[in-house]
Amino acid sequence: MAEIYSEPYHLKISELIDLNHNRDIWEFDAFEDGRNLAKIIGEPPEYPLHFSVQNDFNEWWVVLKGSIRISIDSDQEIFATSGDIIRIPSGNHEIQFTTNLDPCVRLVVTQQGSEQVINTEEIENSSQSRYFSKSTNTTHISLDDVINEFENSPWTSTILEDERNRANLICHNPGMSNNPHWHPAFHEWWTILKGSLTWEVGDNRPIIHAEKGDLIFVPKGFLHKITTVSDETSLRLAITTPEDLHIYTTDDDYAPPPKS
Repeated sequence: MAEIYSEPYHLKISELIDLNHNRDIWEFDAFEDGRNLAKIIGEPPEYPLHFSVQNDFNEWWVVLKGSIRISIDSDQEIFATSGDIIRIPSGNHEIQFTTNLDPCVRLVVTQQGSEQVINTEEIENSSQSRYFSKSTNTTHISLDDVINEFENSPWTSTILEDERNRANLICHNPGMSNNPHWHPAFHEWWTILKGSLTWEVGDNRPIIHAEKGDLIFVPKGFLHKITTVSDETSLRLAITTPEDLHIYTTDDDYAPPPKS
């Protein structure tokens, strides 16, 4: 069963795939964050699946490996490849999908209990200064389409937002780092869609080295600095609450200290 980790957590997707290489279909509950359950599902080539969902929340998938064809309520079929996001809106839906010629691995962000109350006024106020993709909150968010909206990097685009989550797609150039910060009220986590990155978390802790497909979870209160160490631009999907409160070390002299 998944848990809310009190320490930083790194899920290496290559190791998880290797661990399950003898199984056609497998599932792994990675962690909870107080709002979501993040799980990884592996499926074989040309695997058909038809099921119904009855959710009072938006579920979404990130294709980490392979590709799928999916239709929701018999609408037009969607072809989603590595890095693409499928959003299944709240409500009752019929889902039909098939993996293509390669095995598929997908991240599923669903719900299993909730411990946080979201301030909708803060969501509205914070939306003023952010860039929203043309495909934000659509059923199929193509990674290539979002990338093509920008002529130059770095950039950040909010591609998912509702009462539970905000998902920002962040593109950084080689050698770039974010401004070190921490979050006093929520846990943050990421999935890597391109490139190699490092996480420096807290004080005197081992540096986390993450590759494409990996998941990184940092509990609330931990200072973190993220650096792109690959020779190519990096892409990471950052999952926060809609309030998205950051405390930066450079200009928050009166803020409570971060965890070490």
